[in-house]
Amino acid sequence: MMGKAPRVSQNLDESTSLAHARPFEYVLDDLSESERLAASTNNPNCAAKMLGYDRKTFGDILHKFKPGNGLGPADNVIWHDNGDVYFKGDYIGNFHDWAD
Repeated sequence: MMGKAPRVSQNLDESTSLAHARPFEYVLDDLSESERLAASTNNPNCAAKMLGYDRKTFGDILHKFKPGNGLGPADNVIWHDNGDVYFKGDYIGNFHDWAD
C-alpha cells in the first residue's frame, strides 16, 4: 500500500533552526536501567562481569591465577577492564592469559 510522501515545510526560518541549540549536560539518574561497570575493580564479582566471564569460570581461572603468581586467597588484586591484574601497584599478569 502506497501512501503520500510526508509534507516538508518550506518555511525553515531561524525559529525552527537548530543552529542556536545548546548542548545539555547528561546526568545519570538512579532510575537508569543501564549497568555501569568500572574500568578497574578489586571485587571478584564485578571483575567477572567486567571481563566477560560467568562467575564459575572466573573462579576457576582465579584459583589457577593467584597461586601461579605467588599469591594467596587473601591477597587482594585489582583487575582492569583489559584483563591486566595488579597487586600492591605491581603488574602481575593478564587474567585472560590464564583462561583455557
